Amino acid sequence: MIKLSDYLNYLNREIIQARKKADENAILVAKEYANHEYLKYFKAPRYAFPSVKMDIPLKITDISSSSKYDFRLDESKFLNDVNERIEAVNKEKQLNITPITKEQIQNDEFKQLFKTLEAKDQRLVKNLDDEIKKIDLFPQIKSLSVGRFRPQDTIAGAEDTEMKKILTDTISNNFSLVSTKINDIFIDPNTSKAEDKDKDKLFINLHVEMEEEGLRLVIFTDKDGKQVEEIIFE
Repeated sequence: MIKLSDYLNYLNREIIQARKKADENAILVAKEYANHEYLKYFKAPRYAFPSVKMDIPLKITDISSSSKYDFRLDESKFLNDVNERIEAVNKEKQLNITPITKEQIQNDEFKQLFKTLEAKDQRLVKNLDDEIKKIDLFPQIKSLSVGRFRPQDTIAGAEDTEMKKILTDTISNNFSLVSTKINDIFIDPNTSKAEDKDKDKLFINLHVEMEEEGLRLVIFTDKDGKQVEEIIFE
């Protein structure tokens, strides 16, 4: 896996080295012409690369990015989503999780949770799911259990685990993406691997055009006797 920037830098260095070798070869040919009985009357040939164009197929292997999210709570939607998930989990896993009410999500524990989530808006994060997993939902789950009859610890533990997942998923759905900053794009120049043919891979065709420009480094001595370097762009 290679950074796209590193790969382009590699191509740039290789083309510069090719130009250098071409110039070195032109000097050798010019010396041969100068020492030849007849060729010394001719101009020694020199070929340059005024521009280099390349179409390069690449495979995107990974994109490193950071995103900004906003948390915007819609109480009615939040309540509906949670209770729909509770109903589905109860049927699938034979549990008896009690649906929550509007009054319950307006208690101090949930108010503090939503306030904390809104305070973190507009922060760059690498992965929203990882950030949500860091949230401690124990106070909220405990507040939902107050006054509930729970016959067995094992069942209660399973219900708490499922309730945490339900809340985590619902909270995640209440975030909206604001912007994304791409940090690095990683590529693989080898696009002919057999194992990639049947997988969902992103392939691109990179068109690169590099135009020749030159510079000269001139060193001279100024009136005070100091050596000065001057870069002249051609």
